[in-house]
This record gives sequence, C-alpha cells and structure tokens, in this order.
Amino acid sequence: MPSDLQEQIKERIAKFAQEVDRRAVGWSGAHDPVAFRRMELEVAAEARRLSDEITAVLMQQIVAVPTLQASAAAAVRSSGCYRDVGRRSVAVRLLGGGSARVSVEYLRLDRRGQRGRRRRSGRRGKAGSGVYPVLAALGIWFGVTPALCGEVCRQVADSDSVRAGRAALERRGLDLGHKQTLRIVNRFSARAVEQRDRWLARARQQVARRGPFSGRRVVVATDGGRLRERRPARHGRRRTDTGHRRYDAPWREPKLLTLYVIDDQGAVVSTYQPIYDGTLGDCDALFEMLLGYLKALGAHQARELIFVGDGAKWIWERARDLAQRLGVDPSRVREVIDWCHAVAVLHEVAEARVSWTEHERARWVRRAKKLLHAGNTAAVLEAIDTLAIGRNAKAVGQHRDYFARNGARMQYAAFVAANVPTGSGAVESAIRRVINMRMKSNGMFWLEVNAQGMLLLRSYLKANRFDALVDWSIASAVPWPLPPGAPASSPVAATAAS
Repeated sequence: MPSDLQEQIKERIAKFAQEVDRRAVGWSGAHDPVAFRRMELEVAAEARRLSDEITAVLMQQIVAVPTLQASAAAAVRSSGCYRDVGRRSVAVRLLGGGSARVSVEYLRLDRRGQRGRRRRSGRRGKAGSGVYPVLAALGIWFGVTPALCGEVCRQVADSDSVRAGRAALERRGLDLGHKQTLRIVNRFSARAVEQRDRWLARARQQVARRGPFSGRRVVVATDGGRLRERRPARHGRRRTDTGHRRYDAPWREPKLLTLYVIDDQGAVVSTYQPIYDGTLGDCDALFEMLLGYLKALGAHQARELIFVGDGAKWIWERARDLAQRLGVDPSRVREVIDWCHAVAVLHEVAEARVSWTEHERARWVRRAKKLLHAGNTAAVLEAIDTLAIGRNAKAVGQHRDYFARNGARMQYAAFVAANVPTGSGAVESAIRRVINMRMKSNGMFWLEVNAQGMLLLRSYLKANRFDALVDWSIASAVPWPLPPGAPASSPVAATAAS
C-alpha cells in the first residue's frame, strides 16, 4: 500500500477516534432503553461515515491509476464512436450514505455528421449520452457505487412498495430521494434483463455441456400470475393538476419458472438453491427461457427430468418438445399433474350435480379420489360419465376432457413409489412470493419494462441468488473482458455448485 494512501486512511481513522472520544462521555450516560437505543444508532452512523471516508480515499487512489484509465478508455472507444470531451468532476454516492467527488475522463457519443433532428433545449437524449470509462470499469453507474446500487435494488424489491423501501434505506442513512431511487432500480433492472436475455440466447445456441444438473433429478415447474399493466394513452386531454393523460390498466399474466433438485427419496436438495425467473412474454417465450437455463446447467445429462404443473394445455403442449430440443431421452422424462389441481376438478364435477346434497357430493369425491390416487383414470372417467346425464351432461362433460387427456400424468401411486413429487407447491409458492406480495395490489400499475425488471429482481431475491445476480450484472457491464474466474460466467454460476 502506498505510504500516502496509508497516511490518508490513518488521518480519517484519527478523526473518527477524536469524534468518538468527544462524544463518549455523553454516550456513556445512556442509562435507559431509549437513550441506549439512540446511542447505538449514533455510533453506527459515525461508523458509516468512517466507512465512506475510507472508501472515498481508496476510490480516489484507484481511479488515478494510469493503466486503468488507459485500458478503460480504449475499451470504450473500441465499442463505439466516442470523442473525448475532457475530465469532469463527478459526485458518487457511497454505501454509507455519503458522497465523494472524483475527477475522471468523460467520453461522449460522437454523432457529428449524422443526419437527424437536433436536440431541443432541456431534452437530453442519445445525442447527449456518454460514459465515464474508469467508473464503468469499477461498476459505478447511475451515480452510485455497485454496493449501494445492489442495496437499493434489494431493499426496494424486498419491500411492498418504493416508499417502504426508501423508508428502510433512510433508517440506514441512505436517503436518495424518490426519483433517484426509482432511476437506480429501473435502470439496473432493465440492464440486467437485457444481459440475462443475451446470456440465455447464447446458451440456447451453444452445444449443451456438463453442468450442475448433470446426473441429478431435476424438477421443472411453471405457472402464471397476475398484475395490472399501465398503458398510457397517446392522445387525449391531460389532467390540469398533474399534466398526465389517462391510461388503461389491463390485467397481464406474468409466467414464472421454477427449477430445483431432489434426492432419491424425493426431498428437495437444500444445498442447491432453486432457480426462479419469469417473463411477461407469451408461453413460447417462457419455454425458450427454460431451454436456455436447462442447457446452461447441463440438464440434458440429468438422471431424471420431471415436469410438474396444473392442467393448462400451454404447459403440456410444449414440455415434450422442450425435452426433445434439450436432447433428453424420453425414458428419463416424467410429466406430473399437480394432485391438488386434479382433486379440485373432481369437486367441480360434483358441484355440477345441483340436485345433490353436500354429503352426497363429498361421498362421490372420496370415491373418485381413491380411484385417482391409484392411477385408475379409466374408472374415474366411468364415474364422471355416470353423472353426465340429463341437464347435467354439459356441465359435467366440460371436465371429462381434463382427465381423458392427462391420464398418463395422473399415475400417482407409481409417482409415490418412485419418490416423484406430485404437487406444484414450489411454483405456487414462488408465484405468491415473487409476484403477488410485491407486484399485485390495489392501485399498483406497472409499465411493462419496469415490471420485467422487478420480476427478475424478485425472482433472484426469493431464490437467495440476488448477490450473484448483482455481481454478474456489474461484471458483464464492464467495458472489457475480465480475467477468467473474476466474475461469474452466468447469473446462476456463483451458487450453482453449492
């Protein structure tokens, strides 16, 4: 460590010690619970200030390294048409809530000579965009350090609203304001979505290789949730108080995937964190995403690939095709209809007999459940056919096709004997925790791009993979290739081997 750097750090520590000495007498008088709590908060605030001051000194030292400056600038210039506009003083917010100024080189997109409408005053668009190469090399985007960016995104994604997330951050000395908080979360999540989509596209095109799913029993589950999308009107009068136009708020169905590993007894392998992810795209988009994940993780060599879901046709029409594209032998593929969904359809059949009492309906369902659990779907169909008479025929017949087309997926006795899961509780729980508890509530409407970003953040957060996502995203945004092994090669690689 350079001697001048050591001296600067020691100077900050000495100032911290002096401040502690000055306030120690007052702190030592905290003889009641309220005073002790306040004392502890004040000590923590002082420690955060020291942390920021040391980080600022180190950041000043790092950005001044000539080789780092030259490498970063050269990498940025090689990626596009940039021109040097000199050095600029930039304020960077730090993890403890403070800020530090650094003087760094700024490169701007060179659009001179290109045809197009000139930017109007106050309208900053692509014509005024640029990059600070050395800050980009350190993962400093959006005016904040990568650690602060990760904490802001984590807290906002984990809270039930931006306001609640800001309140939690403010208690830690991180009051960034509503607009800056939204800007950090939306820009980081949008970039992460683009990076993930590019990574999945590469994974789909590459030859499947050995991965953490090789030789494992892998369970694949998918399902859909609901949220309200905000679609602003392009025309119409604006409100006088806000200047906004009216908007439509149709329901959208975000689709979620879940991947996890089970052992020979059918229990979830706790040492391997599950994978959650989702999309607001259609069914084909979800299964393209599934193909990318499964290829990247070596699922083509899985000992067993188990698809679990409800009776939605869009799942089973694509599951077998996915296994074929993945190259998995059909003998190693199982398809399972969730037991609770199947029983729910039996109750709907019994409800169609309006002339029955509740006792008669319950008795019929008990008998049908025994047949269904034994895998005797032919007998279940016969029991349904006996009810499809007279005016009840149409209502009962609507449910018959469900059991007729899914008979092979309802061999529950065989599934239990083979220690195969018969429920889709994992993805149902993921839908609730990822979507319903954050993205679906009264008065909450989402722009599509922001909903896609929050869906990614929540998915990785609830799968305990959020830090891996942040590390991978900021490493992928660095404007030149990093040394092998420095960053994770994929958003799930950092925890896949655990």
